[in-house]
Amino acid sequence: MELLSPLQLAWLGLLAPLIVLYILKRRRQQRVVGSTLLWEQALRDLRAERPWKKLIPHLALLLQALVILLGALALARPAGAGRVPAGARVAVVVDTSASMAADADGQSRIERARSEARGLARGLAPGGQMMLIDAAAQPAVLSPPTQDATALERAIAQLDVHGGGSDIEAAVALAADRLRGAAGGSRIVLLTDAALDGEVPLDGRTAPVEVRRVGGTAPNTAIAAADVRARPSDDAPDRAEVFVRLTRFAQDDADVFVTATVVQAGDPQGNVVASRRVRIAAGQTESVVMGADLPPDASGRASIVRIQITAAEGSRARDALALDDVVVVPSPGARRLPVFLVGAAPAPVERALRADSEVELFATTLESLAGREGDAPPLDGLVIYVGQTPDTPPPGDSMVIGPVSDRVFELELGPVARGASIVTWDDEDPRLRFVQLSDVHVRAIRPVIGAAGRALVSTDAGPAIASVERPNGETTLVSFDPSQSDWPDRQSFVVFIRNVLERARNRRAAGGVASGSVGEALRVPAPDGETVTVVAPDGTRAEAVSRGGVAIIDVPAVPGVFRVSVGDRRLHALRNLLDPSESDLSARARFTRGGRATVAAAAEGNEHAESWPWLAAGLLIVLLLEVLWATRRSAT
Repeated sequence: MELLSPLQLAWLGLLAPLIVLYILKRRRQQRVVGSTLLWEQALRDLRAERPWKKLIPHLALLLQALVILLGALALARPAGAGRVPAGARVAVVVDTSASMAADADGQSRIERARSEARGLARGLAPGGQMMLIDAAAQPAVLSPPTQDATALERAIAQLDVHGGGSDIEAAVALAADRLRGAAGGSRIVLLTDAALDGEVPLDGRTAPVEVRRVGGTAPNTAIAAADVRARPSDDAPDRAEVFVRLTRFAQDDADVFVTATVVQAGDPQGNVVASRRVRIAAGQTESVVMGADLPPDASGRASIVRIQITAAEGSRARDALALDDVVVVPSPGARRLPVFLVGAAPAPVERALRADSEVELFATTLESLAGREGDAPPLDGLVIYVGQTPDTPPPGDSMVIGPVSDRVFELELGPVARGASIVTWDDEDPRLRFVQLSDVHVRAIRPVIGAAGRALVSTDAGPAIASVERPNGETTLVSFDPSQSDWPDRQSFVVFIRNVLERARNRRAAGGVASGSVGEALRVPAPDGETVTVVAPDGTRAEAVSRGGVAIIDVPAVPGVFRVSVGDRRLHALRNLLDPSESDLSARARFTRGGRATVAAAAEGNEHAESWPWLAAGLLIVLLLEVLWATRRSAT
């Protein structure tokens, strides 16, 4: 039950003057009488100092007060949710952004949304149908219009927080499109906590939109940003500084412990390397810097730093959202890139590689690599082939310089072209950032032919530098010997080598899988038909088969390190919630209709069953009783 015109209840203020009329003493007139014997009571009233008398519950007073009460309620238009007409459809749109995971009184907002959806499903009118839409960043229909209670319950059970924000306007538009041509009385019900910035227009739809808020204002302490930077010294070569920025979205202060833990393979719990107690003022941001030693693990790989905040002992400040209390970031050791140099490298190339202090250079040959045992782990780093190449590319990133064969992996090479001039280069590619090639001269190249790769640098004889991307890595091909050109004399040559190293370093530090927000599906590069297994931080497992070179795996909305297995390869993916708009749990969305704000609890256009006609009828009956009482024979 709700009041469509609650301001009309101001008419109840008439009760005050009505009661005053009944307790105010009447003012007497002076008259000359023959005797005061019969007027003693009136004389006592005249001598009284107070103008008020005791309130006596007259029936007329009760009837008149009831008239005012019924009249005010009728003007306020009390209404309840009307039943959906037979055959009408209800499209339920559920917000699944990260803020919907906020907990209040032991129940999360997404759980309350599920309860609301179940109530709507149970309240369907005869012949009515309900559909369910997930308002994620990419809205999706979880259930088409149906009256099958089992199918609806199964779809409602699938509702869960996805993270990465939500596109409510697109989800409502999708629902309106699906209700096009539906029976009269069809409507859209939006279940959201309204914890998003901006305006959401509800007009212009094919069906009325009702907004139901789930969850009230909740306090929250969040990790807004985190980073780990190397600060080595002679005594502590693995020394680093952990930077954390905290924000308190609440009206009260909070005391928390900030803890940094090193997470390594085979030890998901890790070891604590730094901790500090911090007090965060209400609505403020606090920065923390902690020192820690972060050595690589036994296999030489860089560790991952897990940063977590927990309530300090004695602190009563609430933290309603746990998703932004944990952040995982690569340690500075991730910048140490192993580079395997296969073959005799030209002197300019080796000098450029050794100029990078974070490169670990290993020299080897094709014969040595071919002699490795079959169960040996793949090379973990950038592999640079000079001259000869194997038949198949290695997993991960590789680079080929000055090839001598007619084919390099997927790329075919043409005959030697001498005196070729560079005409274009793709300066938007990260490998060619800040690279200028207009004054570079190349004596001879093996131009790339065919369409298997993407040209990065082109000459008048064909592509001189090309790239091939695969599900499990990429190859950068330089089809000429840099020492047979004047490119090493230019600064752009060192910049190009550095860009290639940085690209490989970043991909390796990310674990081979692109980082993302909590709940965002993993896109794992893998050969077609390969089964990819993922273990989430909470221990849940998921599998998917690669299609088109990528396996897309839905994962739970939890922050942390996701362990990925692709055949013999071991990768990982990082998921964090570093979005202030999701951490701020207050209702900020402005729902509008016709450019004006509308009430989020029940937007205009909702089907209402108004009760004011019954109140008006009751008012007439009471007025009739008042007339009968006032005109009764005994009163005259």
